[in-house]
Amino acid sequence: MFKTLRFSFRIAKRSIGRRKFRSALTILGVIIGIAAIVSLMTLGYGMRYQIETTLNEMLGAGVIISSRDGSADIPEYVQEYVSQVPGVNASIPLIMTMVYINEQPTMIVGIDPIEVASLYHVTYEDGRGLEPEEDESIIFTSTTANNLEISVDDKITISSTGLGGIGQTFTVVGILHTVGAEQMNIGCFITLEAAQKLLGKEGYANTIMVRIDDPSQGEQIEAILENMYPTAYIAREEELMSEIGQIMDIIDGVLIGLGSISLAVGALGIMNTIMMSVHERRREIGMLKAVGAERRHILFIFLSEALLISFFGGILGCIFGLFGVYIAQWFIAMLGLNITIPLIISPYILGVALMAAVSVGIMAGLFPSWTAANIRPVEALRYE
Repeated sequence: MFKTLRFSFRIAKRSIGRRKFRSALTILGVIIGIAAIVSLMTLGYGMRYQIETTLNEMLGAGVIISSRDGSADIPEYVQEYVSQVPGVNASIPLIMTMVYINEQPTMIVGIDPIEVASLYHVTYEDGRGLEPEEDESIIFTSTTANNLEISVDDKITISSTGLGGIGQTFTVVGILHTVGAEQMNIGCFITLEAAQKLLGKEGYANTIMVRIDDPSQGEQIEAILENMYPTAYIAREEELMSEIGQIMDIIDGVLIGLGSISLAVGALGIMNTIMMSVHERRREIGMLKAVGAERRHILFIFLSEALLISFFGGILGCIFGLFGVYIAQWFIAMLGLNITIPLIISPYILGVALMAAVSVGIMAGLFPSWTAANIRPVEALRYE
């Protein structure tokens, strides 16, 4: 069996070498299909990692209580009752909303300055943090500050986004490292009182972050809070991450489907190439059968050719697929979108893509190989 396979691959390699241009075009079709799949799957994997990392950094809690419509309608004193729930370590009211700064939409968080360090991992590049009751000061994340060309001691005006607030002037006192991914980061922090004044919602918040002692008690604490506040939206961080994961699974499926279209074209190319090879080598098939070759030998010869084409196409497709991510990033930058998708090389994606290439190659080559194996020797030898 081993000798048969070795002989089949030797013949297949010689056949590919004889028809270099046609084989190169067929391999190119496989390369395009596999490169599309690898690029799209890698982009999806990078998006998933970016979103999950961002949510972990931005939420920073075990349970989240928020308004169902996003408005600041949760009384601030609710925090005191939440803190009394067994298993709750701390509860932090805040306002998280989108505002306009220099006509650019930016996510802003109004929070007690003392709670910032306990909820988010913050380190400062320049300046300092907020002080309690410093309602006219603001700190920016580095990404947002660079995009808006803002530095320490600048004065900026913030306008609320359709929530009834009015413009207010703040002084920049600090620049900190970005919290969250670049395209989804928290843009800036102000005091909770300043955010309430900005929106005209004194004494209210739209989110309460609940930190718990034991993550295993999260479901029990969530049930207690739902009984206490049935009109609020209450969710554990794990649930939000699970929902995001389901959405990303759908996106991955769509991306794989788009890439599979290109791979299907490559499969048709392999089938056409093997079929033409069978047609051109009918006399060779007849001679092999005349000297004792069996049907399985002929089958292995042409399947080996399809396998080699798909394997080399798969290897090169994986390589070009990773370069495709850089091309996608460059194209996004050319469009002026502030989106950065990290290139995370996943051995799983590369392995799946290579297996897909080989599987498609074998399936595409099976019919013409079976046709070659069933050619009658007499008919093959009479073929001109």
